[in-house]
Amino acid sequence: MLSRDSRAEKKLKAFRRAQFRLKQQFEYIDWTEDILLPEVEALKSGKSVLGLPDGAAFDLVIDASPDPAPADHTE
Repeated sequence: MLSRDSRAEKKLKAFRRAQFRLKQQFEYIDWTEDILLPEVEALKSGKSVLGLPDGAAFDLVIDASPDPAPADHTE
């Protein structure tokens, strides 16, 4: 026989998941305001960001090419 959650269990789980997501969203807002935005403003004004010298610029390069196929090691 399959076990099914009762209606009350489903509602409790939904409530607790929503509560957890809300907590994460509040933390994300704080992180954005306290860490990310000041770093972006520093970068725009030529100040040191991520330990780089003042005025240093950097590019993020993402290689979207697929990984080569693994070599066949059969003997």
